[in-house]
Amino acid sequence: MSTDKPRILMFAPFCYPPAGSEAIVTSKLLLAMIDAGWHIDVISQADFGHYYPVSSHGTWDDIKKIIHNIEGIKKNSIFGKLSTLSGLPSFRTICWVAKALRTANRLSAKIKYDFILSRAAPQYGHLPALIFSQWSKIPWIANWSDPMPPQKAPLPYGQGPSALLPVYLQEYCNAVVKNASWHTFPSERLRRYFSSYMSECGDKSSIIPHVALERFRSQPMNSPNEFSLCHPGSLTMRGPYIFLEGARLFLRNTKMDVPFKIKFIGLHSSDLQNASQKLNLESLISIEGVKRYEETQEICANSSVLVIIEADCEEGIFFPSKFVDFLQTGRPILAISPVVGTLKDIISQYGGGIAVDRSSPGAIANAIQKFYIEWKKRTLEEKYSSSRLFNLFSEKQVIEKYIEIFSLIKSRQNNIR
Repeated sequence: MSTDKPRILMFAPFCYPPAGSEAIVTSKLLLAMIDAGWHIDVISQADFGHYYPVSSHGTWDDIKKIIHNIEGIKKNSIFGKLSTLSGLPSFRTICWVAKALRTANRLSAKIKYDFILSRAAPQYGHLPALIFSQWSKIPWIANWSDPMPPQKAPLPYGQGPSALLPVYLQEYCNAVVKNASWHTFPSERLRRYFSSYMSECGDKSSIIPHVALERFRSQPMNSPNEFSLCHPGSLTMRGPYIFLEGARLFLRNTKMDVPFKIKFIGLHSSDLQNASQKLNLESLISIEGVKRYEETQEICANSSVLVIIEADCEEGIFFPSKFVDFLQTGRPILAISPVVGTLKDIISQYGGGIAVDRSSPGAIANAIQKFYIEWKKRTLEEKYSSSRLFNLFSEKQVIEKYIEIFSLIKSRQNNIR
């Protein structure tokens, strides 16, 4: 491949403003590519949902220069009002795809792109890339952050890989898998899971994890005044009860001589409030609403241990983006996960925290106890700091993986010729 900087056209509906986990993941990747000197144009969707407040502090300003943010349907238009009344989001999607293709045609008339990238979720993020790659013959790399379509996700999120799909949706997925030049996944377990029902992507796929950015990195701390656990983000399908039961067991077995706090950040259902009441932990739990990404990171950096709670899946195929966000703070990580899974693999091999069986309050209590002992000794960072994992997910690593894929695609094209 040429040493020239690649020119990229990306289709990413959930991208800007970065007000949701998929948008944050994509925006961080874009910052890494911008810093690497790549030319990027991103076609995003202006009228997708905002799941937490948008930053106004200039954090994402570099992305504004490369974003072409398109509304599927203008809110005050006749079509916008009709789609709201009818509850038909598919019409909004079709409009966005059509406008995205028109924008891609306009941009490609001025710039000779080397590669097309597309991201899902949402699953329609690949549709304009599928069509435009056929028109333009530009190599196309499709990213899958989660199992798609959602029906194929493991329990409790979906019905598993054998779930039946509508014919149109199955044909769409088949077309994406067949026509994309390459596929990327954030974890090997997700790649294998996806390949179990979309086998054609198996020999043209790679692992590119979510990126940890140096610009978001903070110094780890060890406050002597309060021992705290912090869980940022949604608890949908994850249930806090067993985690809190483990925390109560820890307290029962430990003589605390400093304040102990459990912090939750994000939009939460009544499950959290009910669990804290039932376990009589209300006085120890702080429940805060949704925060900007930067605010959340600051709260995490000032907590003793950061908590990830995964859903009750048979296998932990997911690679939660918050795990990489945690690495930017350097804080130790308590991963409450399936016994077999991606986070268990990473922590077992590289350290940075403790991964425990999500079904065992006793294992959770023991893990908290280990963290607390080291915290008391002021050796928590030495023993469990997650900063040791940062380089595995740094922008340098991620950019190099993309360059490897670009070279593979070019090599395959040359062989075909």
